[in-house]
Parts: sequence; structure tokens; C-alpha cells
Amino acid sequence: MGVLDELTRLFTSKTPGKVEGQTPYGYVHGTAFMSDQDGVERYSIEKMWESQPNLRTVVDFFARNISQLNLHLFERDGEETNRVRTGPVADVLGKPNESDTLTELLYALVGDWALYEDVYVVALPNLDGGKTVRVIPAAWVTPKYKNSFEVERYDVSQTDGGLLKLLPDQVCRFKGWTPANTKAGTSRVETLRLILEEQHHARVYRKQIWKKAGRFGGILTRPKDAPSWDNAARRRFDKMWMAFTGDGGSRAGDTPLLEDGMDYKRAGFAAKEDQFVESAKLSLETVAQVYHVNPTMIGMLDNANFANVREFRRGLYGDTLGPVLRMIEDRFNTFLLPMLGAPPNQYVEFNVEAKLRGSFEEQSNVVSTATGAPWQTRNEARKLFNLKPVDGGDELIVPLNVLVGGQASPQDGGPGAGQNSFEHVLRKFLERQGTVVAAKRASGLENWWDIERWDRELTADLKAAGMNDQFAVFIARKVNEEAERMHGEGADTGALVQKALEGI
Repeated sequence: MGVLDELTRLFTSKTPGKVEGQTPYGYVHGTAFMSDQDGVERYSIEKMWESQPNLRTVVDFFARNISQLNLHLFERDGEETNRVRTGPVADVLGKPNESDTLTELLYALVGDWALYEDVYVVALPNLDGGKTVRVIPAAWVTPKYKNSFEVERYDVSQTDGGLLKLLPDQVCRFKGWTPANTKAGTSRVETLRLILEEQHHARVYRKQIWKKAGRFGGILTRPKDAPSWDNAARRRFDKMWMAFTGDGGSRAGDTPLLEDGMDYKRAGFAAKEDQFVESAKLSLETVAQVYHVNPTMIGMLDNANFANVREFRRGLYGDTLGPVLRMIEDRFNTFLLPMLGAPPNQYVEFNVEAKLRGSFEEQSNVVSTATGAPWQTRNEARKLFNLKPVDGGDELIVPLNVLVGGQASPQDGGPGAGQNSFEHVLRKFLERQGTVVAAKRASGLENWWDIERWDRELTADLKAAGMNDQFAVFIARKVNEEAERMHGEGADTGALVQKALEGI
């Protein structure tokens, strides 16, 4: 039986083989628990990912954001670089194997890396004479070393209990780093194990409380001098009480009538005192910190605003995902592409630029500033909305206030009718307004808002920038009405400017 037959049997089976993995706890794939050196049962990494929402949130965040990027193949030709769209390597990147797309393969690769810091990508011949690329879970593979650094072979578990032996030139391994150990990486989940297990036990505790005491959070007491009850009296009272409190009680929800001086005392728990919310936030923040993810990007919105979220998004593919992207590119270019038969001048690269270009509005402003004139025809704009071209739509229309080599462009920030000049005027006005309003409110003045003054000053500023009288009056009133509300909420100048630009 050939390697391809063995690999087919391995990957088409619904039940993975069981083989010792790389954790220090004797972890066996498919089990919920593993035992450490002291015999104490602990959750496996897979079970931690399955049961801990904070861990899954961060791991999925990594895998989703990287797998959505396009991985392009390029070829160097002297000083020029050309995109390669056809050929054996391009075909494999387009369809790595019979069941996965490149997006799904990258998702599995990044997910395994985030959980185990040990990933195996294999490249083997297929029936068509090409190559098949797959990600093999780390728990299925046992590296066999010939010395402290070099691997002799990789033993992959089979469903029948046998081993599929792969040579190093068939495997592209992504191995993490561990101090004093050159053969395996240390999973971040092990670093987070204490706080994740704490969250697990907190959830179990809350479940027990809601199951046993959530419906009836109190106790009944009787005076010490109350007459004693026999069994019949206890059963009678219990039946009466269940009629008021049980699921199918005939008087459920009604007010029960107590007897013998009995008293009802609440004995429930309060999430505030047990600090459940704070504990959950701390867990999410800690997981994010270990994975070097800004907590705001995964739902921690306590200190979020428009300005910092936009900057965090811009830094996502730099400081957060950049090191992982570089690692994947380097391992693919150094090891995987030669396995696929790529020539030395070919390499792959993630198209991160597409994610850093910003919104269409931001791109339009930058391009217009760089070119000094309008840069898109009507038919090009119609194509963005799947509309048919129109006659004469391929001509570039230049507004009368934009002359090549003459009057300033709409984006240069000088006196004119452009977006940047308007934003500049608005920002300066709102900064001046914010200083005055803050001083009045700090001094305790009740009449800190003077709508007539602000309408008058902003109208004058807009007219000086080239806006016609009637439109300047309309814009000034609209901006100041919104500014009054946002000043009352303590908004900063950046938020005021952004809100004003969005609303106009």
C-alpha cells in the first residue's frame, strides 16, 4: 500500500488515531481530560478551546482575520516582480486538496498554531501527478529525532493503529519556542490554564446555584415556641408550599399564606458581591494579552471610541497579526514552495495592503490629494454598483473650481470648496468652541451655551472658505445643534468633527 493510499485512509476516517502528543501531560487526542505528573486530571487543550468562550474568541479572531487574506504568488524577474496566476504552485494555492479551500487550510493552520504552537503541513503527490497540501493536527504526529535538532521522520497515526512514516522533505512544520527544549513549543493555553480553569469552575458554581437556588432564593423559619409538626403536618405544608412555588402549582406566582409565626428570609446570591462580571472581563483581558491582541478588538468596549478603534484596526495587521503572517510567509517560501516544485525566484506574500487601504472615503481623499484632480470617471463609479456604462461616461469631468496648474485642488486644505478645507475650518472652529465651553462649565455657569454666537462665527468661517451664504447658515446651525448635545455628554473635538462630517 502506497503513501497516498495510507494518507487517504487517514484523512477520510471519521475517527482520528490516538497517539501521544507534545504536551508534558501525556495528552491523548480525543480525550476530554489528561493527567499531569501528579495524577491530577486536567482539561485537554481541545476541551479548553471547546468549553472556554474567551479562549475560543481570541483563537478564532486570529484564524478568521488571517484566513480571509489573499495569499498571492509572485515571481522575480530581475528588478521586476510579476504576479503568477497559473502553473503547478498557483494551482495548489487555488485548491490545496480535494476537500479544503486555501481559506480553510489557513484557518486550520492558524488555529492549530494559536492552540498548540506546533503545526504540520504535508505536501504529497496526488493521483493527477500534482501535489496535495493538508494540515495534520499536532496530536496525530510524533517527530522522531536523530539528534537534538534534526528530525529523522514523522510518525503519523493511522485509524487501524499503524503508523504512516513521513520524511522531513514531505512536512513543513511550524514549531514554537520553549526555553531549554529544541524539540517542541509550549502552548499558550498552558500559560492560561490557571485562569481558564478558574473560569470553568466559576461557571460550574453559577450553574449549580441557578439550578438549585435560582428560583427560590430564601429560607422559611418558624419561632422556637411554635408547636411541633408531625410527618402529616410537614407533608401538608409542603404540598401547600409547592402549590405556590412549583412548576405546575395550582397557585404558582400567588402570595403564599404562612402559619405559626413563620417568616421568609432571602438567602440568594448577588453577582456583584461574587464579582462574576469582573472575573469574566479579567479572563478575557488576560487571554488577549497572552495572544498580544488589543482587548477592544474582541469586544472589550469599556474605553472604546471612534478614534482609537480606527487606529487599533489599522494596527491589526501590523503589531498583532504581522509576526504570524511573516512566520507563515517565511515557512511557506523556505520549505513548502520547494516541496511543490516552485523555482527559486517564486515566493508567496499576503495581500495585507488591501486591508490597510482604509474606507472608500479615505482612499478617495488620499488619491485626490495625490493627483490634484478628480480621478474616477462616471462609468468607473457606476461599475462599483453593477450599473451599465452610459454614453460619454468615460470622460473625466473636472469641476470649474479645479484647474490643472491653476486653482488649488479640492484636497489641498487651502481656501476652496474641498472636503479637507471644510474639515480644517470645522476642526479649528470646534477646538475654539470647546475651549470656551469647557471654561464656562468649569466655572459653574448655567448658561454655558450661546447658539447665536456659535452660528454667527461658524457661518462667517464657512463663507470665508468659499461656501455660499445660504448653505453656510444651514450647515452652521446643523453642526451647532449636534455640538450642543455632544458637549453636554463630554465628547472631545475629534468625536465632534467626525460626527459633524458624518451628518452633513
